[in-house]
Amino acid sequence: MPLRHLLNMSCPTATKKQTNKKAIVLAHFGTTVLSALKSLDATKEAIREAFPETPIAISFTSNIIRGIWARRRVEAQLWLDQGVPQEFLYARSILGVIGDLQDQGFRSIIVQPTHIAHGEQYEDLRSYIEGLQSIQTIKKRWMPFEKIVCSRPTLGTHGVEFNYHSDIEEVVSALSADIELARKHQADLVYAGHGNEYFSTGVYQETQQEFRRQYPDVKTFIGLVEGYPSREDLLVDLHREGKKNIILKPFMLTAGDHACNDIGGDEEDSWKNRLTEQGFNVMTVLEGLGSNPDFSRLYAKRIHQTAELHGINLQDQES
Repeated sequence: MPLRHLLNMSCPTATKKQTNKKAIVLAHFGTTVLSALKSLDATKEAIREAFPETPIAISFTSNIIRGIWARRRVEAQLWLDQGVPQEFLYARSILGVIGDLQDQGFRSIIVQPTHIAHGEQYEDLRSYIEGLQSIQTIKKRWMPFEKIVCSRPTLGTHGVEFNYHSDIEEVVSALSADIELARKHQADLVYAGHGNEYFSTGVYQETQQEFRRQYPDVKTFIGLVEGYPSREDLLVDLHREGKKNIILKPFMLTAGDHACNDIGGDEEDSWKNRLTEQGFNVMTVLEGLGSNPDFSRLYAKRIHQTAELHGINLQDQES
């Protein structure tokens, strides 16, 4: 048999074109609290409803949270029996998830962060994705990705493609049920966000002002675990212009460790107890924003806008 035939037999894919399947990756900060996982599930279901033909993968961006789940996998069945989905128990880093997808022929990927604001976690995530998109090969057809892009966090980010003020307006509109709860109890609405130490947290103040613009009859306050305004900054404002009745909620995707302990916990220094000590009547609602369907659907909208901007047809699963 001629040598060229033998070579063709041993290398059947030598001239085969790469596949270009499409996928969505949800990049969560993550949580270790079982009751908080429902917010992550709700977010995924909202996106699945919008893109029923597109595979959705999950990543946790927090190294600490992934480490805790890794230790829990020593007794994996114990956690599975408690209803923990495998995709959370076996949560991967963003690079691990994307590597698996690329091996399976997914070369057009939209990474949707579920981080609330542009902080440390989002900045690192975006750096990873831009690095992967920059990979070049001698032959263009063997590039690992056709397009891999990072969408924007809930409250938007800088740039000219999308107006972050519009993102803030959408978020505030989506949380009208919280306003109704505050009205019902004749209370102020106090949100506790995560924030961060390394980037401006001014977007939270802009969000607070948008709440007051859309719902002028309810005073809304946003304080942060990290960054400005802190809880102590918030207390000054509450004493100056607030009511005695307060609805306290996490301004986070999930009601995870921060919400259950730092915000609504029984520890002496929790937000709930500190506010109570200051003379306020506090009703704590330990529910993540992701459990609100109107809020979860915003991620589907962000993905659609990102896909349109970059010319990615998520419904066209080329094989």
